[in-house]
Amino acid sequence: MMKNKKANLPVTVLVIGIFALCGFALLTFFLSDFKISNSFVGIDVVSKLNSLGDEYLFLKNAGVDEAKLATMFDVKEEYGRKYFYEEKLSKGGIWFFGGRETLLVSVQYQIPS
Repeated sequence: MMKNKKANLPVTVLVIGIFALCGFALLTFFLSDFKISNSFVGIDVVSKLNSLGDEYLFLKNAGVDEAKLATMFDVKEEYGRKYFYEEKLSKGGIWFFGGRETLLVSVQYQIPS
């Protein structure tokens, strides 16, 4: 049988502390992963708009009507210039981030002529 019962409390506190520390580490990794996944959104949007611009220019040079291209690519016009416009919103479905949509990035890309 056990003769030393004085060590039960410190060992229990140590085990609970280790579980708390591991839980905190997992929470920290989860939060950093969430921030990293939303930090490179702008690169994806700019790349998409760049490829849309190339596709638009290719179809325009192939002889497709500009009115048809404007409806195909959802072209916006402002001050006599034509633009592609794209925005990316975060969903925010996690309870500690407020659960609301937030604008992460919006890009206005002028159509090449």
